Amino acid sequence: MLKRFLFFIFIWSFVFSENINEQNSDSLNVSYSQKITHLSGHTLLPIAISYAGYGSSWKSVAKIMIASNLVDADHLLAKPIYNPDRCSIESHPLHSLPMIGLYSALLFNEETEEWGVGLLTHMAVDYVDCINTKERLGILKYPKLYRDPVNTYSVGHIAFWYGMSQFSETEVQHMLLFSLGWELVELYLPFEFAQESYLNKFCDVLFYS
Repeated sequence: MLKRFLFFIFIWSFVFSENINEQNSDSLNVSYSQKITHLSGHTLLPIAISYAGYGSSWKSVAKIMIASNLVDADHLLAKPIYNPDRCSIESHPLHSLPMIGLYSALLFNEETEEWGVGLLTHMAVDYVDCINTKERLGILKYPKLYRDPVNTYSVGHIAFWYGMSQFSETEVQHMLLFSLGWELVELYLPFEFAQESYLNKFCDVLFYS
């Protein structure tokens, strides 16, 4: 069942990417891509981390990590409550740097480790959203280094390499070499999808592994 679900996500991600590329408005493209990336990061990513790292107890861990999204309750203190151009990090009390330090400390206790991973994953997803928001507003510094770190193509990368690991006999080290080789090839490809920042390439290799 899980394999079928991930295969569906793989197919859907490429269809979605093609659809947004056919839109006429660049701002609309970024908005759709940013929304789906952000929502996937808060739902599918915790499930994937739990499944990959917690063995037979992954379902209960996934529930904890998804529940950690309740940290967004601090948005209710903001005026307005929702602002698509606002970065959550350092804008809300539970998204402040001192609180992120506290979430990191949770990793060192077995009883709170899952909450720590869930909360830090949430903060990482919000940080990516901050980068995408700054890029959309045209205020992102060093776009060649940081722009668009995770997008809909990233979902395709995850699904493709997961499928390769499950349905082929390719060894891990060979898959890593293939992924690194592909990222190097993209540096010389004249296509729009290959025009990525270095942070995006790092995230792609991270997803491959």
